[in-house]
Amino acid sequence: MKIAFMFSGQGSQYLGMGLDFYENFSYVREIFEKAEKITGYQIRDIMFRDEGLLNQTRYTQVAMFTIYQVILTVLKNHGIIADLSMGLSLGEYGAYLHNRVFSFEKGLEIVKKRAALMEDATLLNPGKMCAVVGLEIEEIEELIKQIKGYLTIANHNSYNQYVVSGESDAVDIFLEKAIESKAKIATILKTSGAFHSEMMKNAEIEFLKFLEEQDLKEPELGLYLNLTGDKYNGNLSKSMAMQISNSVKFYQMVENMIDSGVDVFIEIGPKKILANLVKRVNKNVKVMNVEDIKSLNATLHELEDYNGN
Repeated sequence: MKIAFMFSGQGSQYLGMGLDFYENFSYVREIFEKAEKITGYQIRDIMFRDEGLLNQTRYTQVAMFTIYQVILTVLKNHGIIADLSMGLSLGEYGAYLHNRVFSFEKGLEIVKKRAALMEDATLLNPGKMCAVVGLEIEEIEELIKQIKGYLTIANHNSYNQYVVSGESDAVDIFLEKAIESKAKIATILKTSGAFHSEMMKNAEIEFLKFLEEQDLKEPELGLYLNLTGDKYNGNLSKSMAMQISNSVKFYQMVENMIDSGVDVFIEIGPKKILANLVKRVNKNVKVMNVEDIKSLNATLHELEDYNGN
């Protein structure tokens, strides 16, 4: 059995995520306290009581990163470890954490800076993101050509599920055209900007300057990157910065991990978005998720059964 962890991205957050871990494990409460001390944010209030703030990029990314640390620690304390890891967009920072590129404390500082720069970029270049299911990539590219204004494919989630990012008016028109083109699903995402597009270029440039001053370690385990869809092979700071304004190659990461021998994927973070995407890419691998105590127990049982077979 070869296990890969995969970390949920921004947009999957919900009010109350992590609450039952917080209520049941003292070491989780310590993680929250540490996160609040480092960031200066009232993370527990934001995550458990204030949905408005939770959905603001500045706070969302720090909250999600805290959840990554919480669930990684819970899994470790239950004897679950992974050989490889990846994440979707922000989730890649969970994979960096798993690969010991930085400590939780240093990671919080980096994610806090990233979130602030991305929020600034959204104010400078307002935009949206639209998820589309049921259209081939060629159809999406053709629709983009027909629309005035900047648009690009931001996420390659599965063979017929993509995310388009760009200027707000252009994304609204794209949504209408996608529906007219008989897309199974076309919906505006709960993000605050046109992420993974050239509209984030300012954030990329400033983030690279910041990263070059940080003490980053080379990944200790297998790390797969959004930027290439493949295993990390060098130039960490540049890869981290470029990820902000380039498309996420999710299904390519899944395929390459499977080629490397991965047969179990465990999603870390709220909801089961990535778990469902993996099933679309390959139905033969085992897929699980951990976001609360119920899903933790289910994963423990599934792993036990899978090992027994």
